[in-house]
Amino acid sequence: MNGIDSHPKWHQNFSRPDQVAALADLLSDADIKAICRQLGHPWRRRILPPGTTVRSMVYRRLHPDKSILAALADMTAANEHLPRTPADSSWCEARSRLPEALWAHLIARSTQRLQTLAGESYLYQGRELYLADGSTVSMPDTPELAEVFGYADTKHGLSRFPVARVTFLTHAGTEAVVDHRMDHYRTCEDAQFQSMWDRLPAGCICICDRRFSSFYNLAKLAQRAVDVLCPLHQRRDPHKLIAGGQPLGTNQWLVWFELAAQLRRRYDDPSLPQRLPIRLIRVRFLRNGKRKQLWLVTTLLAAERYRRGTLVDLYRRRWGIETRIGSLKTTLEMNVLPSKTARGVRYDVAATILAHNLVWTLIHQAAAMTDTPAERISFSGTIKMALAFSLPLRQAPAEQRAATYARMLANIARQTNRHRPGRIEPRLIKRQTKRYGFLKIPRAQARLLA
Repeated sequence: MNGIDSHPKWHQNFSRPDQVAALADLLSDADIKAICRQLGHPWRRRILPPGTTVRSMVYRRLHPDKSILAALADMTAANEHLPRTPADSSWCEARSRLPEALWAHLIARSTQRLQTLAGESYLYQGRELYLADGSTVSMPDTPELAEVFGYADTKHGLSRFPVARVTFLTHAGTEAVVDHRMDHYRTCEDAQFQSMWDRLPAGCICICDRRFSSFYNLAKLAQRAVDVLCPLHQRRDPHKLIAGGQPLGTNQWLVWFELAAQLRRRYDDPSLPQRLPIRLIRVRFLRNGKRKQLWLVTTLLAAERYRRGTLVDLYRRRWGIETRIGSLKTTLEMNVLPSKTARGVRYDVAATILAHNLVWTLIHQAAAMTDTPAERISFSGTIKMALAFSLPLRQAPAEQRAATYARMLANIARQTNRHRPGRIEPRLIKRQTKRYGFLKIPRAQARLLA
């Protein structure tokens, strides 16, 4: 077994980041070498070392054609030192040899890089903002995946394909996916969120959905010096809370959450207080000409420092994680994963998240160079530019590469989206699809009946 440094000369030539030359400095062999050394991961001399395999997985998630054959074909065309295209099975074996901890380190490094790029421009009152939310992903109907992840319960019965529950933790402003958890469909998002609390630094503010607004979450995060802003849980009556609280100003009150006896027995945590002070905020607004009302709760009790209006604006930023999940599931096509093993599915999700963070690194670099707001730059447009400029970056001489890279960033900054606050899009399909029924039995059985 040999480390990366002992590769022969032809292997070093092959392991150049040819496919994703636009990301060469962000996903270099040096970074992957350092992590592999740290993890104590050895390997034999192969044509698909860890660095090449990781970059090919990221390239596969960015490219419109998600097939392994397309990734290997592009790899062969980009490198004159490769005599023939590697077999699909060789690539799958190389992927399976990667240590699972490698992805967590790569994602953490990409997050740190993004936070360094953004600096303090996205802080609120000097505090970092984090967003949490959950979603699901589908995968092939194999016995292993069905056992590991299970099927979704719908009003029409069980889903036809296994479905995994995924909860994401993102950093607001930089838009980096800091961490994620992927488990069986029946796993509670609350439990997944709690397993990522170590990634929340003391003094930050976490903005999340109403499903995370339990007494336990609010109290335990407060003990970690993490404040929370989220909607009031649907089972709590705001008017009863107001009756036992005191006003803090217009449309805001200081109320108390009581820990029920059955919940104390369930949690079995003596550190939980019996009562928890909470700031309750009422938000009234119009949507499509109709009056709406939203109740927000937060552990930010200092009404003079954290004013009601700024907190309402702050909560509107929670939609950012919905957009990030949309980028992962729709733009990067993580909605339906192609791998047929549990390990492959987890690696596909991790590679997609890493690709997402690297694309946002290009966005922030382009924003800093051109003074363009990063949130206005198109995510999908950046992917197209990165793929298009990988060829000229690969062919450019060393002295011209910096100028070519700057030209790529300038073109990325021109791919902007219009500012459309309050935009509503109906989740309906306009173009008619082919009128075929659904395959509700195994394909082999359907062939016999055809």
